[in-house]
Amino acid sequence: MKTGTAPAAPGALPLIGHAGRLARDRLGFLEDLRALGPVVRIRLGRTPVYVVNSPDLVQRMLVAGNGVEFDKGGPFFDQATQLVGNGLSTAPAGPHRPMRALLRPVFARHRLPRHTERFRDCALEVSSAWVPGQVIDAYTEMKRLAVAVLARTLFLAPEDRQAVEAVEAVEAVEAVEAVQRNVPLLLSALATRMMVPGSNRLPTLENLRYARAARETRQAVGAMVRRRMSDRTDHGDLMSALVPPDRPAIHTEQEVYDQVITFFIGGTETMAGLLSWTLHLLTGHPREYERLEAELSAVLGDRPVTHQDLQRLPHMRRVLNESLRLHPPVWLLSRVTLVDTELAGHRLPAGAGVLFSPYSLHRDPAVFAGPERFDPDRWLDARVERRQREAFMPFGAGARRCIGDAFGLAEAQVALAVMLRRWRVRAQPGSRPEPLLRMTMRPQGVRLVLDRRAH
Repeated sequence: MKTGTAPAAPGALPLIGHAGRLARDRLGFLEDLRALGPVVRIRLGRTPVYVVNSPDLVQRMLVAGNGVEFDKGGPFFDQATQLVGNGLSTAPAGPHRPMRALLRPVFARHRLPRHTERFRDCALEVSSAWVPGQVIDAYTEMKRLAVAVLARTLFLAPEDRQAVEAVEAVEAVEAVEAVQRNVPLLLSALATRMMVPGSNRLPTLENLRYARAARETRQAVGAMVRRRMSDRTDHGDLMSALVPPDRPAIHTEQEVYDQVITFFIGGTETMAGLLSWTLHLLTGHPREYERLEAELSAVLGDRPVTHQDLQRLPHMRRVLNESLRLHPPVWLLSRVTLVDTELAGHRLPAGAGVLFSPYSLHRDPAVFAGPERFDPDRWLDARVERRQREAFMPFGAGARRCIGDAFGLAEAQVALAVMLRRWRVRAQPGSRPEPLLRMTMRPQGVRLVLDRRAH
């Protein structure tokens, strides 16, 4: 096959390349690149980077080419590594395989029924503190829920209320909350560094704040890691998998820290975003909201939700899929080429950075009819096609697919079941939700009014 250089996107400026356009409208710029072809060349500063716009090519990168032609790296993960080190989400293919094998039992499906009970308890605690007529910021409340779930499932798996009050549990919660205080600033700074290479060397206020937030995060999480490494009690959670009580230490403190910070961020930022966007979409689409309420009433009646119920809530699962399609929490990802290769007839040299955007792929009109429309029924078995399933990648694909995808979807289903059975939510008049783009895409301005449901 004859190969050539990928077409270059117009509008690059000296020194900064396309950073200016990305700063003004990141999502719009990525969608505009689709019209230029399946592979387009842009510049981040002076560095050429390739943007892949074809679901087929992204699948090839993530599945067949993983660890052979392509690996973790590139602009997104080079910056993410500064924060999470060589955790599961950023490690190259070689170290990733044993890491994933070690952590897979923590997310085994047979553990989900027990996790479901904790999801439900946390959702009840958060929603029980609400009062009729209260206006809540959805993201803030959903992050509170995600923090509680993370602390009780992955970093201390308590069997009773007394264990929740143990020193280890308090320390875990404090560590998660310390991370959450700092994560918005950390992710904002890393996003700037990704778009403007070399900006981390400038003595800006953002960089000074980043350094301070990074120190506080390391101190808080490090204290929890050191306690668990000395305790060596098997709690059946993520920490026990990393620091097994029946074997000599298999990880250094730094390695445990990298995994912990990875799950701190991945387990809270993405979940809070998913639930917030979903509540926003439901308040704007009354028919879908009513269908979901009817499904919950028919399946649950007046009893609490259980793990067995989740398979009996297909409309809720379709609502969540459609929310993930429209607003994937991870909106931009990258890879690096390991060898000289080609995509769609275009040469990519070894060591090249490659970007792809789940947000843009999910809104491709050639794949999804009416891509801007909220339509949960597009995920009915009779309607969904193979190309849509392959283009839908909120959790990635292949060997690097998110290890906690089933865990996260079950958490989201349980949280919605608990909250929407107790409360009716409606948008505060005048609220204008917008995406806030950092290393993740979270909503800002989703303000909801609470009305207690009578049942």
